Amino acid sequence: MSEIDKDNKNFEFIKEQVIENKRRKWKKKLFPLVMTVSLAILFGVIAAATFVLAAPKLYKFLSGDLETKTPVDFPTISPEAEAENTANGTTVTGNEGIENTTNQPTESSQTVTNTVIQKLDVSVEDYVAMYDKINEMVNKVDKSIVTITSTFPVEDWFGASEKTVNTTGVIVASNTSDYLILVSLDRVKGADSIRVKFSDTSYVDVALQDYETELNIGLLALKIMDIPDLHVDGLEVADLGESYGVSVGNPVIAIGNPNGHINSMDVGIVTSKGSCACITDNRLDLFNTNMVANDNSDGIILNFDGEIVGLITRTLKEDLNDDLSTVIGISRIKSIIIQMGIQESRIYFGVKADDMSEDAKKQKSVSSGIYINEVLADSPAFKAGLRDGDIILSIDDQTVLSTSNFYNIISAYKPGDKITVSTKRISGNTEKEIEVEVVLTEKAQ
Repeated sequence: MSEIDKDNKNFEFIKEQVIENKRRKWKKKLFPLVMTVSLAILFGVIAAATFVLAAPKLYKFLSGDLETKTPVDFPTISPEAEAENTANGTTVTGNEGIENTTNQPTESSQTVTNTVIQKLDVSVEDYVAMYDKINEMVNKVDKSIVTITSTFPVEDWFGASEKTVNTTGVIVASNTSDYLILVSLDRVKGADSIRVKFSDTSYVDVALQDYETELNIGLLALKIMDIPDLHVDGLEVADLGESYGVSVGNPVIAIGNPNGHINSMDVGIVTSKGSCACITDNRLDLFNTNMVANDNSDGIILNFDGEIVGLITRTLKEDLNDDLSTVIGISRIKSIIIQMGIQESRIYFGVKADDMSEDAKKQKSVSSGIYINEVLADSPAFKAGLRDGDIILSIDDQTVLSTSNFYNIISAYKPGDKITVSTKRISGNTEKEIEVEVVLTEKAQ
């Protein structure tokens, strides 16, 4: 081995290592980062612009058919009403009284785009004219309203004295000799004298001809020959209407002394219907109004045809309706008033019953009948062996459908008649149908 080779073996060859400049290294890494961020921003701007421009057309393309296939469905009106509205310049496509208020044209498939209640062109004069019409009708019915003055005996610390009670009555019938006046019983029963007041100086005595305690109504007889000549032509018999058709929201008028003042008047609406009052052998329909009442309220309720549809009651009021007028529907008591007028005896059976709901009938396994809530002591029903909780099914093979139907059936008989009553009695788990013989009597007052 040569000397040169030995020297190379003893000494490592020096390898040159190039060290890159740090500043240049960071520039090399930063450039790709900046380019990436710039391209991302550019891509975002292009995507946003594309979305803004394309979204409306894309939405219309995807949902346009849906709008035309599923329009909002409003109740329709008759072609006649629609033609009339069109003639009047009102576009009505749904409920009557709704108009399109937008100025923009609408597609034929679109029913209504915006709606408001149709405005009525009513002036103060129209409002006054409406009440003039009401007063005109009330003035006609006022010929049937009379003022009743009753004098009652009372005792005070100074000895015997008397109390005067004023109320109003309504003429509901007449015959050749008398006018018959319907009045609240508690205003006249037990009075030493009952008089009709025609003026501050003109009074005529009347007599209590008949009454119904549970209804709190009495019928007074006014002799026609006793009426002063000045007033005899100013009296008329009122029209008895029907109350079955009275509905919630119907406008009604109260006259007599509905707010406690004699010869007062009130106007309101029927606010609820469906209440009832169970009395002996019958059931009354009640309805309520929004007219304020008090302990002195009396009078009648009229419809806007001037017919009596109810009597204001103070004795059959519900606790929920203390401050508002409660009314007995005239339809259920019209036959009783007629019987009182012709002085016909009224039948006494002696139960207080109620109608049965469909669920109650299914539960008791009956298809019809009325449920006895109470059998009155010593009544014909009590003596025949009927009990509380019995279900009256039929009378002499006539099916009993309701309490009013039951009253109509027994009213066709006379005192002393014997009827066969079929009932269902449920005692614990035992059910049986029984028949009893009931001897009807005359209803005592």
